[in-house]
Amino acid sequence: MPGQRPPTLVFDLDGTLLDVSARHHHVYSTVCESLGGQPLARDAYWHLKRRRTGWPAILAQSGVDDAQVATFEAMFADRIELPDSLGFDVLFPETIPVLTRLVTTYRCALVSLRSSATALRAQLAVFALTPFFEAIEHAAAGSDPAFQKARLIRKTVPADDPAVVIGDTEADVAAANALGYVSIAVCSGIRDKDILARDHPAYLVDDIGGVEDALRRARLF
Repeated sequence: MPGQRPPTLVFDLDGTLLDVSARHHHVYSTVCESLGGQPLARDAYWHLKRRRTGWPAILAQSGVDDAQVATFEAMFADRIELPDSLGFDVLFPETIPVLTRLVTTYRCALVSLRSSATALRAQLAVFALTPFFEAIEHAAAGSDPAFQKARLIRKTVPADDPAVVIGDTEADVAAANALGYVSIAVCSGIRDKDILARDHPAYLVDDIGGVEDALRRARLF
């Protein structure tokens, strides 16, 4: 990157650096069974989530009455960030190697739509991720995840500095586009390639292992 300031790399956590599919399926299954349903297999459930299928449709396939959807959603939200649930998460194999290489060139930040700061910080420490990030921001997703992401990104990137937003959801792409930043969408998380492509990320890669190549293509690495 001769003659230009390196951008801040703003990473999402869930689905980008961490494989959260087992956690999501575990919580879904536990709550579903408590309401008398029959949980779908993990692959079937995750396929539906990655296609942006809503809870009413997923629960209908799981034998949960439509009248219980709101109850399910509240119970799911209460459990998804509990320590026992977070214990199902694992690092993607390339997460540490890629971050280790990138921090030698870039300022890295983490932005997560998590509601519990305590649980977030504890998990980052468990996975030895904390040292990679100069800034860590979080907030609950709320009714407009893209707006929340954009708000948090503004807090992590100095004014007038370039940035690249790396995440696995349409909210990550929309936030980057709204702020005028480069977006790299990874297809390893809760949205599949076709869904992510609809929001026109600058680059679309399979997983965190493809980020360096995307940065090279953008002439930022």
